Amino acid sequence: MTSARPPAPVTGWTSRGPLLRRLRLGISPARSEELPEYAIDPGREYAAGFARQALSTVASVVPIDPARLDVLDVGSGYGYTTAELARSCRTAVGIEPSADLYHAATRLRDELALPNLSFRHESVYELEDKSAYDLVVLDNVLEHLPDQNDALRRISGAMRPGAVLYILVPNKLWPIEPHYRLPFLGYLPISLANRVLRWTRRGTDYTAASYAPTYGSLRRMLAKRPELQFRFVLPADISLAQKGSSLLYRGGVRAIAAWPVLWWISKALLVVAVKKSDG
Repeated sequence: MTSARPPAPVTGWTSRGPLLRRLRLGISPARSEELPEYAIDPGREYAAGFARQALSTVASVVPIDPARLDVLDVGSGYGYTTAELARSCRTAVGIEPSADLYHAATRLRDELALPNLSFRHESVYELEDKSAYDLVVLDNVLEHLPDQNDALRRISGAMRPGAVLYILVPNKLWPIEPHYRLPFLGYLPISLANRVLRWTRRGTDYTAASYAPTYGSLRRMLAKRPELQFRFVLPADISLAQKGSSLLYRGGVRAIAAWPVLWWISKALLVVAVKKSDG
């Protein structure tokens, strides 16, 4: 690998919650503090639903046979989603730059003993695989990547012709910031956002979570990759969404289906992109 791994985000660990989370993961408090302060353990139930949602939504756009898919999960975190994808797909590889999250994922791999599941301690900026995957998943990862154009270039290079890219990312224009649950945090300059985080004791540094795109900027970013044919889509099965039972969520999905202009102010952006076949 020729690219250097970006430094881990600066984190404060000033509250009791992150310490308990580290202990639950088997991470010693004396170790270097690499676990991002916004990291939340989603649990296996959420991961199972997300994996089914990703596969069903992709299948609503492109015919796929999960059993024949080699999958890359970028920013695999605790490893739960990668593991659930491994249960349905031929292989599943997770890459994760946080050492603490990577080690948590490898313990999950050892517990499950799935032969087609693997993890690598690696940033997307180190990804050098070529034409290796049929499906690449970015589940709430793009907003943590400062150089999104380089990330998409590397991801596209790792996709086989005809492969699918699944992106779920928060919309920067949604007023409630999703990582810290603070109103309008994403609208603020980083220096001011950091002050708000410290004042509310929600964190110390917003930088690593501050790169969420808008609907327009994500369209422009994807348009720079002409080999990717992309479309914004709604979840194939909203019952699998984290708040799929909410009337507000269901109403929002129906509204976007009726008036696609509402993507501009939606809570999240969901994209399926297919890499053009050679020739």
